[in-house]
Amino acid sequence: MLTASFDGPYEPPELLSAPLERAAADPAATGLHELVLQVLAMVSSAMLNSEDWLEPFIPAMQISGKRTVVPADFDADQVALLARIAPLVERDDLRARVADVAWFYGKRADVAMLDRAIDAYRAAPLTDIVWFSVGKDAWVRAFELAARRGPDGQARVQEMSDALKAQVVAGKVADNFRTVGFAETLRQHGRVDAAGRAEVLEALFALAAQASSETPRLSRHLEREALAWLGRADAAAANSATERVARTYIAEADSRIQTNPKAGALVEGHFLEKAVAVLRTIPRSYRLENGLDGLIDDLRIRLRESRESSMEQMMRIQSDPVDLTDAVSYGRSQVSGHADKLDALAAFATLAPPLDEASTRENAEKMLEGAISHLFGSSTFSSDFRKVASRPGSSGQADEDEVWAEMVRMVYFHSQLLGKGIVQPAQEVLTTEHRFSRQFMVSLCEESPTVPVGHETLWGDGLALGLGGNYGAAVSVLVPQLEQIVRVMLRRHDVHTLFVDEHGVESEKSLNALLGMTETEGIFGAGMVMEMKAMLVVQGGPNLRNDVAHGLLDDNSAWSYSALYMWWFCLRLVTWPVIEMVDRAQKQAAEPG
Repeated sequence: MLTASFDGPYEPPELLSAPLERAAADPAATGLHELVLQVLAMVSSAMLNSEDWLEPFIPAMQISGKRTVVPADFDADQVALLARIAPLVERDDLRARVADVAWFYGKRADVAMLDRAIDAYRAAPLTDIVWFSVGKDAWVRAFELAARRGPDGQARVQEMSDALKAQVVAGKVADNFRTVGFAETLRQHGRVDAAGRAEVLEALFALAAQASSETPRLSRHLEREALAWLGRADAAAANSATERVARTYIAEADSRIQTNPKAGALVEGHFLEKAVAVLRTIPRSYRLENGLDGLIDDLRIRLRESRESSMEQMMRIQSDPVDLTDAVSYGRSQVSGHADKLDALAAFATLAPPLDEASTRENAEKMLEGAISHLFGSSTFSSDFRKVASRPGSSGQADEDEVWAEMVRMVYFHSQLLGKGIVQPAQEVLTTEHRFSRQFMVSLCEESPTVPVGHETLWGDGLALGLGGNYGAAVSVLVPQLEQIVRVMLRRHDVHTLFVDEHGVESEKSLNALLGMTETEGIFGAGMVMEMKAMLVVQGGPNLRNDVAHGLLDDNSAWSYSALYMWWFCLRLVTWPVIEMVDRAQKQAAEPG
């Protein structure tokens, strides 16, 4: 049998590629033996992308337009060789890959090869280590292949569904998030009858209740998975479950403050924000019947106090406008040396607080006092030579427009200094010491109270792009999404965001109009509104929102410190409290008893 010397647990096949490649390079391997080892090394090097039926295998590495081999590159002889050796491969994980590629890129009529791939994929044990490393993808792929098997594949679909359902029904709090993963995979790919669905729902709700006092975060995920199973079947049960999700956030906020009244305010605000956001999704009739609107009002008052306390915990950064040595050292030191990547990301997201609007205005007025610059007119041109802003000269005292123009300039210089002196050096250390996958960032966004429901993947993608240094693509995704966050946050506070014309046609207000509303400052704070205006919608500033929206963002602007700063601004807005929450949940789960 082949690969008998490669013993070990079920794992991603790409981990076998290197030893197979070394074996193929051994002088003792010649002829057909060498060819077999070479094709095995190649077929195992790609990574399985179980969610994409058309392109199920992706390169292990892509650098500067080059990539490693994928099965789509194989010629007919290589695919035929894989079909010959598939029955001889002993390891389930490698046999699944070999048989899958041989069927997918070879003879689709070979149902024996298809069955071999399905059975090898579903041989992945339903244990923690295997499930979270390769098991989930393997089972999803098995479901997808079995679905293509036609009526003859339904027996395997049912067997896999029954296995996952049994795991969910028998789930325990000690299983942590594995039960959630089983239920999600079963819901999306399996087959469960009405009685089975009732069993799954009962198990998820019961387990969520058990976990609520020990691990509230697990309880929330179980409740949300139960809600996905429930769908529109029982509105009353869905509303109750949603309320329970919100109350777990409140309980965690209480716990954090009781544990550490001073430092706890940094995380308390996140829990309170999420609680309010979740409660607002419940129909008004249910909220009125159960007194939840009063609870929302109380939480908003508490949230405002928590935000004030949180701002006191953030360190204000002041650095010399020329010598950035101290700033660079500060940024690097804040993120370096964290054993846990959650701690490192939290430190990175809180490198500096938002600017203070009152102080910025005061400084702008002082800069204009006695200066003669406002006596002369000025014009601002974009990189493509368009005049984007113009200010006439004035012989009297600087007016509001001139003060605002100076404030925009200050915000811009602040973004350049912070981006170059602190954020970028810190990011280099952060991404050197830790790896943050796209799915990791998406998961963080799913927990964020600021990310609207249904936008989590876009936000996760945008944040992940920025972590990889692709700021142009990051802001192209995040800046439009940031506009939607402003709109959604206003709606949560019962503020109308629509413009109605003379014909009664309703249109959404632009970001500029939204930021100009008094209620927006009450929600985000004057400082953050000032920064968003100065960086996104003012012609004299970077004007990133309008450049992105109209396709005017060029390469220079896309990879500028302005783009870097706005990506980090979004990261600060969305991510850091979630990381703190996850860290707290992990510590609680590790405590004995």
